[in-house]
Amino acid sequence: MSNEGTGLVGNKSYTATLLLSFFLGGFGIHRFYTGYIGLGILQLITAGGCGIWTLIDFISICFGKFKDADGNYLADYNPVLGKTLFWIWITLIVISVVFNVAITSSVIGGIH
Repeated sequence: MSNEGTGLVGNKSYTATLLLSFFLGGFGIHRFYTGYIGLGILQLITAGGCGIWTLIDFISICFGKFKDADGNYLADYNPVLGKTLFWIWITLIVISVVFNVAITSSVIGGIH
């Protein structure tokens, strides 16, 4: 018998999963929370698949596409919270890139 899920809403909180992914996504903690123990361990060992797996998970959680281990959608999906955290995350990445480029250019400029 296959475990394809019901497509119904499960008992795992959307907000908890989103926050776990936002703050601890590289450790796969959101996977443990939603019942994916094996995938959580794998994500923990690989640092979130070198960040790529974490990125994919975070985006799918933000937009309500992530399901728990039973194949159910997360409870209490909040699209406003998801989109807000998504844009905060994008802003933090842009700030980080700009900051690192500025630091790198000043270091390289001082090496002559």
